[in-house]
Amino acid sequence: MKRTSLEYIVEGVKGRLYARAEASEDGNRYDAVTSVSIDSRKIPDECLFFCIIGERADAHRFLPDVRAKGCHNVVVSDETWAEKMAAEGDMNVILVPDTRLALMALGEKYLDDWKGLRKIGVTGSVGKTSTKEFLYSVLSSRYRTGKTPGNLNSEFGIPLTAFSFEEDIEVAVIEMGAGYGSAIGDLAEIAKPETAVITNVGTSHLEVYGTREKLLEEKLRVSTGFTQANTLVINTDSDILTLDNAVKHQPSDAHIVTVGSRGGEDYHISEVEDRGIDGVRCSVTHGEETATLELPVIGAHNLGNAVLAMAIGEVFGISLEEGAKALKHVETNANRLSVIRTDQYTVINDTYNASPESMKAGIDVLCNSLGARRIAVLGSMFELGDHWEELHQSVGAYAASKNLDMLVAIGDNGRAIAEGAARAKDPDSILAVLHFDDREEAAKTIRPMLTDGDIVYVKASRSMELEKFVEAITE
Repeated sequence: MKRTSLEYIVEGVKGRLYARAEASEDGNRYDAVTSVSIDSRKIPDECLFFCIIGERADAHRFLPDVRAKGCHNVVVSDETWAEKMAAEGDMNVILVPDTRLALMALGEKYLDDWKGLRKIGVTGSVGKTSTKEFLYSVLSSRYRTGKTPGNLNSEFGIPLTAFSFEEDIEVAVIEMGAGYGSAIGDLAEIAKPETAVITNVGTSHLEVYGTREKLLEEKLRVSTGFTQANTLVINTDSDILTLDNAVKHQPSDAHIVTVGSRGGEDYHISEVEDRGIDGVRCSVTHGEETATLELPVIGAHNLGNAVLAMAIGEVFGISLEEGAKALKHVETNANRLSVIRTDQYTVINDTYNASPESMKAGIDVLCNSLGARRIAVLGSMFELGDHWEELHQSVGAYAASKNLDMLVAIGDNGRAIAEGAARAKDPDSILAVLHFDDREEAAKTIRPMLTDGDIVYVKASRSMELEKFVEAITE
């Protein structure tokens, strides 16, 4: 974060300087900030701490601990706590009506005042983080580039992302997630990207938005404020994310560029080769130019996301061939289709998160990988709304239609996956379908069943913590 003055912060959060720290023995009044935190466990030097009031905790009560860790600049919304901190004498205390809105306002001002910084927004039901990594690889081949760390894609995460950027970057890749926090339009107002991508519109967060049509409208708000000078790139292999629908429902007048494999797209994907755990490749055609794209990552579904990055790369002057070259050695995050090889068997760890669409894509990865037996371990998915049971059953039915040897379903919602598979599988199928209430019971039972050459794919929603299942069968 750029060194930022106390006065700038007070203006940015639209608050009131309730108390100013008395000068220390060396004359320091602690009024320079180079980091921001909302987590009392993580207090870097020269930190500004926002007291966020969440569903489970009010961060104001952690203020004594924050001060003890060396933080002397705090943003509060509770006047009683403002008075307590002011009484310490060494605290700069800023009082605001709402610390959440104050954090968002400061993030927006900080990015608005960063002259010359070019910003790309990334959203979609699944694939946001992978696409962010692809964009980072392409853009880093030409520019000093920053990106959202981890999945800080919420109304809290986007300001924190902005503050985390190195001062010398030229381009920022900013991930934006829809859900229970602020709307995509609000996040776009903070970041104000000049270009954006939408990976797809699936079924994640239907519990919040009700229908896929409303979710489509929400995702398209990433282009809030766009004109024909701004480019929105969409993956039209997502059934509802057609060019016609995008034009009809977009909140602005963006220049829309399409990516897909069905035919007629601006960037057409063909000759797809899925080599399972050995990666994927395809041809990409844009106009008269064709390039071969090879990714060292698992899953043909990643090709579409990578081509989204190549399309944005061309907006930034990076040719199709240069983009493909930059992606040849791309790195992805832990727990996202990472491969663990034991002395006996191979485990594909894809436990970062899950939706019905990404789970089916993962089953495809498993089926395209060479192994003595193919075993899918699938856990509960959440935030799917009223149709959660039907969507889980559809995953089970999809698994039953594939060349799998065993399906292991885990959790309460996972029971519907097992039911869908049992109902759909052919009477002559070799597929064994098992269900377990929890990951510990599943690991204890499944590990002794694994034999030489087996390949095991593991996926579920983040809160299922199936990475612990992976640890239990690989340690």
